Amino acid sequence: MNLARLVAGTVGAGALIVWNAAAHAQQPPASSQPSPGTTQVASSGRTLASSRLATDILNRIAGHVRTVKGCQTLSEVRMEVMPRGYVPVQPAVSANSRGGHFERWSVNACGERQLFQIGMWPAQRGGSDFAVTPLALASAPSGAGAAAARPVPSTASSSAWHGRYVWEESVGRIGGSAPSEGVAAFIEHTLVLGPSAGATSCALNGDGYQTHRRIICTATPEGQSLAIKFYKFAPGNALGRHQVGERLFTLTRGPEGLTTRLEGLGRAVDNMPRSGVLFRSTR
Repeated sequence: MNLARLVAGTVGAGALIVWNAAAHAQQPPASSQPSPGTTQVASSGRTLASSRLATDILNRIAGHVRTVKGCQTLSEVRMEVMPRGYVPVQPAVSANSRGGHFERWSVNACGERQLFQIGMWPAQRGGSDFAVTPLALASAPSGAGAAAARPVPSTASSSAWHGRYVWEESVGRIGGSAPSEGVAAFIEHTLVLGPSAGATSCALNGDGYQTHRRIICTATPEGQSLAIKFYKFAPGNALGRHQVGERLFTLTRGPEGLTTRLEGLGRAVDNMPRSGVLFRSTR
């Protein structure tokens, strides 16, 4: 196991990271506490820890963490080289097809340990391309110390909200010679939170009456609430006008269950309330 020290301030997109490869022989003594701006890096095998590419990768991870969690503090990174027969998680390129190199990084990000797949392969025009794919949150350690190390689930953690939420919005009756003869129309809004939702762990879809919407969003815990914010439209689905970071709606857990307060996300019928019991959990 090689140990290194990553010297920087709070790591964020565009930050300059200095990898001190000469400090990898020994762990610092217990009496020597690292400064608040120091990230410890542990590597197993011939990892990218000493390469310049590691700076870009860590900045990419910090940008992802900032988008999803609202902070960008990385306090520890553990790197592991994946075996030759490793089957990568998309969207990484297959190692067999282009001579790729894959690693799994376990990152302590904003108090939670997150796993990332790091894929690297030769670029067609020289140099190397890489992809960072978020994986599931790392599991808590087992053994006698597991109970003390395992965080208590709470709404302050984004992982406590992971799952699928559905809101069936009634549009009213459409068509017919009289209101009572029309066909009942609905729009089904589906919110997916967690690794299965993609890079930001947040996807918001709308399907139904005159609607086919695909939004890539972010989710930020706020006490007992979760703020869903716009990030971008899915490719080929730029419908409507939203700005990056715009609050779409807020979910809140309380005595009456899950309530929703709509903000940037509009309702199909203007005279309907903008808050109440809308989304329900289906996980």
